[in-house]
Amino acid sequence: MKIQFLNHASVKLITAHARITSDPWYSGAAFNNGWDLIRSDNDLFAIGSDATHFWLSHEHPDHFSIEFFRTTPNRAARVLFQNTHDHRVASYLRSQGFAVDEISEGQDLVVAPGETIRVGRCSFYDSWNLFQAEGLSILNLNDCPLNTDHDLQRLKSEIGAVDVLLTQFSYAAWKGGRDNKQLRQAAAREKLATVRRQIEHLKPKFVIPFASFVYFSHVENFYLNDSLNEIPAVVDIIKACGSAPVIMKPKDIWTVGTPWCSSDAIAFWREGYASIGTLPRRELTKSVELSQLVDHCRLYQRRTFQKNSKWLMRVASMVPGVGAFQPFLIKLTDLRKTVRFSFFDGLQEVSANVVADVEMASENLAFVFLNEFGYDTLAVNGRFEASTFGFGRMTKNFGIGWLNALGLSISPSLLVKADVAFLLLHQLRLLLAKIEKFDGSK
Repeated sequence: MKIQFLNHASVKLITAHARITSDPWYSGAAFNNGWDLIRSDNDLFAIGSDATHFWLSHEHPDHFSIEFFRTTPNRAARVLFQNTHDHRVASYLRSQGFAVDEISEGQDLVVAPGETIRVGRCSFYDSWNLFQAEGLSILNLNDCPLNTDHDLQRLKSEIGAVDVLLTQFSYAAWKGGRDNKQLRQAAAREKLATVRRQIEHLKPKFVIPFASFVYFSHVENFYLNDSLNEIPAVVDIIKACGSAPVIMKPKDIWTVGTPWCSSDAIAFWREGYASIGTLPRRELTKSVELSQLVDHCRLYQRRTFQKNSKWLMRVASMVPGVGAFQPFLIKLTDLRKTVRFSFFDGLQEVSANVVADVEMASENLAFVFLNEFGYDTLAVNGRFEASTFGFGRMTKNFGIGWLNALGLSISPSLLVKADVAFLLLHQLRLLLAKIEKFDGSK
């Protein structure tokens, strides 16, 4: 078996019978002009397209590139994806002419004689895969948040021995405002600690660090690059844990199990990270007038109330200690106006002299209003400024899009799946506690 590294989270598993390309994204911006690849190569589209199967870990645009699937000429390859509640990704791909295998939790799908792939769902929408062929086990964790001893022990008992582990090695979302570098430094350390813990539990013979070769590429979020983990740091962790690091640059091909010299790839990525300060920065593309934002907000309210119980949302807004759906203030930096958002009162301009909870450009607020995944995108791309309180208040409003994107809603039926809502709140509390620890503004 061979593994070819393409870029970011995309690799190709090559056997005598199959060529499985994972998470193909090779050019262009992701997350509403918030991310770009540190390095790209024009050959990657053709190489990634030459596959018998495509596997998608989840629907984030750095893993599920609409542009790739819209333009690739290869409609013969089958797409492998987790079996989700709404089947939204699978339905879209079928509309584009692809055959899709939706893989249920724990199912070993035969992709070729003697070759199987198993998919496990993680957190809300991530997934990992275990590919087994030629007596080898390749575990692709991409950016699954598997970081506790309990979760890793359970995974180990489920999948057994691992020959190769592929895993993310740096943070990849908003981690505090411009002045909160300490939070980003802590997030970087935590990610390396996660890699260490994964290796200690799973005991892979080889580790390929990946799914982190991006930079925050907009003028509004460029500061988030100040504490990214780089390859030498993760190499030290891998070696200290007794596994062999396999560092690869785009188009490199490694025969699994054979010795691999990483020096060229380490030098390649060292140069890539050193160049981030000179890489292109995307600019604000347009301003959205306040009257348009008000209209977009009305549509957002209508869509939300069609999928969720308005009266239950009101009840949640009054529950002590929850703080959901409370109004908050947004400073629109390009319009130089401040607005108050409430699901129940809409969007209203207020005095520009009040202190806002959150600051962002008008196009970002419009993106949240117009797309169910809009706030998920904003939370990842970090194109905003917020205090701990402001971020929490914003998330407890716009985070309802996460639930709806999972096929869930604020309704009596949610009581059956209350664990999901509690998990959302628990993770938010943990994140806010981390931010507050380093945030002098509180």
